[in-house]
Amino acid sequence: MYEMRTSRSAGLQRIGILPAALLLYCSMFPASIAIAQERHPDLAIVGATLIDASHGGHSSNDIPNSIIVIADGRIVAAGDHAHVHIPSGTRTIDASGEFAIPGLIDGYGAMRNSRFAAAYLYEGITTVVVPTAPADAAIDGESVLVHATPGPSVVTMAPISGYAPNGDVPKASPWTEHRVHDARLADGVLMREVADAAASGARVIAVEQDVWPGQLAAIVSVAHRLDMGVAAQPAFTTYPQAVRIGVDAFTRNDHYSLAVVPPVLFADYANDPRGPGARPAVRAVCQSDNLRNGIADFGHRLARSKAALMPILSMEATADDVGGPNPWALRSAAFFTPDDLDDPVDRATGARPYLEKKPEARDRIRACARSKQAIDRGLRAAGATYLAGTATPSFGVMPGGGLHIELQLLESLGLTPREALAAATGNIASSFRLNDRGQIAQGRRADLVLLHADPRKDVSAVDVIAGVVLGGRVIDRDALRKTVEMQIKAKKDGT
Repeated sequence: MYEMRTSRSAGLQRIGILPAALLLYCSMFPASIAIAQERHPDLAIVGATLIDASHGGHSSNDIPNSIIVIADGRIVAAGDHAHVHIPSGTRTIDASGEFAIPGLIDGYGAMRNSRFAAAYLYEGITTVVVPTAPADAAIDGESVLVHATPGPSVVTMAPISGYAPNGDVPKASPWTEHRVHDARLADGVLMREVADAAASGARVIAVEQDVWPGQLAAIVSVAHRLDMGVAAQPAFTTYPQAVRIGVDAFTRNDHYSLAVVPPVLFADYANDPRGPGARPAVRAVCQSDNLRNGIADFGHRLARSKAALMPILSMEATADDVGGPNPWALRSAAFFTPDDLDDPVDRATGARPYLEKKPEARDRIRACARSKQAIDRGLRAAGATYLAGTATPSFGVMPGGGLHIELQLLESLGLTPREALAAATGNIASSFRLNDRGQIAQGRRADLVLLHADPRKDVSAVDVIAGVVLGGRVIDRDALRKTVEMQIKAKKDGT
């Protein structure tokens, strides 16, 4: 932990004209102006290299030897020593030689108990986007959501389907009868559902597979008007249509990879997205060498749009054993027992339950997973933007450490370390319209992580954490871990 000490700063001074070299940076970090005098800062972090993760990781206006001033849970100034001054008496953290990044965001997580919250914070994740779903639903999502203190900010993602008011889709297969005979929800009804979701606190809409183009247009229009993000896994709407309509993100590469198959195969998939009718399209995805034209076309569409991709690589890598370590080897594994996770990897052997259930298909499953990774490499090379999400705790993906693995897997697709970092900070804040976080900038939430290593060289530097600040509060990571260890011991002892 850091030692708090009183600053010997001479007090607040007005800023004069900035040198030309700083003007671009200050347009992104306008905190180089004087700190508002009507409120006294709570904390100043001094000496770290402030890492710029804006503009998709394509900007590099880093500030060495920076000062970050925090008051009332917000950043009120961020810049260099020449242009940010600290009022007398402000508590300071000496972060010399360290690297300051925005608090990490898991774009597809869960919050089932207080140990989830502790693990996220311990690993520098200060915001978790949680997709919600009714109990026993066919769609992805969590029916239990715990708000823990201390804990990361929880952003909910509300489901909307084209037919069911609760956002669910049919479990039966195929969907031919569903498409032809079931009553679609009217556009006005869907728009009211979006408004109701916003009123209940949701910040993102998850569009399900059975939403039609006209319905999707209605959903997107009202969601954007309410400053909400829209994520989708379309089937009744094609991916090119969804891009044109303005969807912000496509989730799960096992779904959006279907955008690159021939249209006739996607039509078969749309009739039976959860059954055997989808198999020809899925088999095509498993042979990415035959899909170069489709990959290039979809990639270029994405590059010309604002739509981003969230592949959730850590889930597939863990389930299919393609680049994912045994999750129990991760630091955050100390926060959990196997019954906290869904289909967890065997702690001792590393055996993957999904593969163990289908031993005859093991090689085919792993080859198909690598083919989907190849599709993502092609989409990234064409200019697609990426977001980071983990689908924790599916297949034993660890809350906290799973996001660190996700960033390394994104880097393996060809993203630069800075682009991978942006996938869990600025990109996801922009795509989901979480405009109060994702950057170390004036007015944003004071959520940030201090690292001992340089994330510009290797994104695995996010593992080497010096400190975590949540809403301006320095998190005692050692205390978090000790508390959880006591909870787990009591659980094992039955006390």
